[in-house]
Amino acid sequence: MEPTRAFVIPIHSVTPVAGVDRRWCGYVDIPGGDARTHVLILQRGSRLIGIPAQCPHDGSRMDRCRSDGEGNLICGAHGLKVPVESNSASFLVDRQGDRFFLQQSVAIDIFGSRDEMARLKDEVSALREANSVLEAQVTTISEVMDGIIAELSEKSRQLERRAQEQGRLGRFIDNVINSMEHLLVVLDARGRISQINAAVTGQLGFQSSDVVGRPGDVLLSSQSLAELRDAAPASGLPAGLTLFRTILDRGRLAFETNLAHAMGSGSERHFIIRGTPLYERSGKLEGAVVVASDISLLRERERELQQSEQRFRDFSSVSSDGFWEADENLRFVRPVFGHREVVGASVVSIARSQTREQVAACRAIETAMRDRQEFRDLEFQLHEAVEGWEWLSLSGRPVFDPADRFVGYRGTIKNITSRKLAERELQMHRDHLTELVASQTADLLAAKEQAERANQAKSEFLANMSHEFRTPLHGIGSFAALGLKRVDSSSPEKLRSYFASIVKSGNRLGELVDDLLDLAKLEARQTKLQCRRVDVRELVGVIARDLAALTDSRQLTLRVSRQTDDTRAYVDRRQFLTVIQNLVANAVKFSPSQSEITIAFGDGELPSGRPALCMSVRDQGVGIPESELESIFDKFVQSSKTKTGAGGTGLGLAITREIVTLHGGSIRAGNHSEGGAVFSVLVPRRAAPDAADGISGT
Repeated sequence: MEPTRAFVIPIHSVTPVAGVDRRWCGYVDIPGGDARTHVLILQRGSRLIGIPAQCPHDGSRMDRCRSDGEGNLICGAHGLKVPVESNSASFLVDRQGDRFFLQQSVAIDIFGSRDEMARLKDEVSALREANSVLEAQVTTISEVMDGIIAELSEKSRQLERRAQEQGRLGRFIDNVINSMEHLLVVLDARGRISQINAAVTGQLGFQSSDVVGRPGDVLLSSQSLAELRDAAPASGLPAGLTLFRTILDRGRLAFETNLAHAMGSGSERHFIIRGTPLYERSGKLEGAVVVASDISLLRERERELQQSEQRFRDFSSVSSDGFWEADENLRFVRPVFGHREVVGASVVSIARSQTREQVAACRAIETAMRDRQEFRDLEFQLHEAVEGWEWLSLSGRPVFDPADRFVGYRGTIKNITSRKLAERELQMHRDHLTELVASQTADLLAAKEQAERANQAKSEFLANMSHEFRTPLHGIGSFAALGLKRVDSSSPEKLRSYFASIVKSGNRLGELVDDLLDLAKLEARQTKLQCRRVDVRELVGVIARDLAALTDSRQLTLRVSRQTDDTRAYVDRRQFLTVIQNLVANAVKFSPSQSEITIAFGDGELPSGRPALCMSVRDQGVGIPESELESIFDKFVQSSKTKTGAGGTGLGLAITREIVTLHGGSIRAGNHSEGGAVFSVLVPRRAAPDAADGISGT
């Protein structure tokens, strides 16, 4: 064992280690050595202990290596422990002000031989002598050196403050990194994890001791690694360095993925990973930094937004409402219901403004937009209908930017054409209903008046009928009673006259009953016609002969006038004889003595277009009031100019009209310009193409 000796060796260029408290670094010149030795000084309680600054395993610097709970340093390169106090190469350090000295009993074979030590002593002695010589020179320039020293001291203090500031900045950065909500991973130059922040532990469950020194791929899921390998299949990436090599190859990496979890299963949360290589000023690769941001909430919101947009599209596709948007100049900026032609057009310019209502609607929209007000359900009409669009209902609200500047309008638009058309049709029906009610009211009033007239006519008819029935019945009763009274005293001729009067009164009574029965059957359409082609002129001759005694007694002339060569018609002979007899008898009854009755024949046409025979009967009597030309054909009705207290029954013209109508013809009454009444009858000349032989009244 070699004897040991104590040495005091100054430590040069001692500076605090940035970012680490109570740790310094410097270098010493070992006596007899060829190079400087860098040392690391650490404070343990009240002592200062120095160790070589290089890691004994791989020679890397340990200035900023972290310490464990036992005070050992943990090498950042390989994670191995480096003892401090129990280190065989450790030594005590003495601090005097800002200067540090190494104090250690070391083996002479470490620091050199005895000859070298002697030489060192000689050199020290020489230095002392030289120092004495230099003291004079130092004294001479002390004034200059004082200024320089003061300046250097100030710079030294500035450097010390800067080092302290850098230490605080380093601690601040560490605090910031650990307080980040984003995951931060630092890779060294070999692609291994050198540092993680608290977010990695909190979100993925990895502790620093679990991942520091391991390849960065341990944080990626198998799916993410497969995607990176597929993106660069021919790169030949070493196992475990896929992430690191991809960052270096691309220069910058950004992709979305799931990260692995400490529990062994893939995380259900989504992350977007960004990686950037780190280089020193000299261009040497220092490592890479990887930041992972949790975007799970963002992706969830995106899904919700997509679902909301899809719901909005679904609602919009089946909605009868559309959407519109206008700029600050109130011009459309997007199509409305697919109509791109409205883009750039003014909102008000598409509205029609002709009627008062249309002008009011346009002004309401203009006023609301001018005042930047919200409006709802303002209805207007387009200039021209487009594909079923004519009436629109507009709702809108003003839009302002974050600076409260007006930027336009947004709103909904609805096609209300169907509703407007329905309202228009309803209004037309309402107006028509009003007219119909008025017409019905007039008809009811007319019917009421007609009913009143009919009731009055019926009363008059009953009065006339009672008179008509009473007269023959009175005659029958009177002559029968007279005959019974004088049957024994009167001659046969006298009794025969009584019986003749009874027969005459009975016949009159029978005729009245027959008229009533005929009218009832005609109105009930129970009369069956046997129609044939008949010459109506011959029927007129028959009636003229039957009424000859009556016309001769009153000196009346019956004249026939023809404006056609064919006087035939398709009629029932017996029924049409009744028509001619009623019309001629009526004319005879109301014609003055020595006047003329004219029966005229001509060609005519029925409303259906069928050819007809026109027969008119004209007298020279008092005529018929214009207001009674239609009602004269009603039953129980007589003209106010011709009825008398003992007039007819008022059934003749009613029966006549029913017979003519049953033939498919028409009858009307009028007055001749030279005086007298005219009755005109139209009856078909031939049977209808689809009619059988004969016409039934049922």
